[in-house]
Amino acid sequence: MAPFALRGDSRPITKLPMNQLSDLALLGVGAVALLAVYLLRVFWGWRAVVAPPVPENAIIVDGSNVMHWGGDPSLQVLTGVIHKITDLDLTPVVVFDASVGHRLMGRYMHGDAMAKLIGLPAAHVYVVHKGVVADEVILDLAQTHGLKVVSNDRFRDWSVKFPLVKTKGRMMRGTWKGGNVVWAKR
Repeated sequence: MAPFALRGDSRPITKLPMNQLSDLALLGVGAVALLAVYLLRVFWGWRAVVAPPVPENAIIVDGSNVMHWGGDPSLQVLTGVIHKITDLDLTPVVVFDASVGHRLMGRYMHGDAMAKLIGLPAAHVYVVHKGVVADEVILDLAQTHGLKVVSNDRFRDWSVKFPLVKTKGRMMRGTWKGGNVVWAKR
């Protein structure tokens, strides 16, 4: 009984020329690589980084920065600022560092859990993956979609890649005093 044949060739695999065997080896390597990627996605939950959708009247909120406007990380400050933004007829899209859940609740929290916690639709809240720099995601969204950013961060390290940080009126800064947002003069 002879092994299977390649390319319509009836000769056994043991008698095939070297170039046909190398083609078979390349196909095998490709199949193993695809299988490895599939298994990583299925068993370890690897996903492509997907930016949040951008609704009408959107404004990007640096959630990890805003929650410190009153000093220590505060859910009350964060939700207060978000409510003030919605009062301005703007739709906040909030981006957080991966550590936000630990700072606010003492445990990791993904985007859906953070959305529920702050009262926004899950599609408007994004927690970056560990190792991803939230500032870059925030500024990329703002620059790509022409949006303003709510943050007290000056983003100096990003001013070359994202010139919008130097553009007057693109950054909304503020503080939390006496239970209210006080917006900085532009």
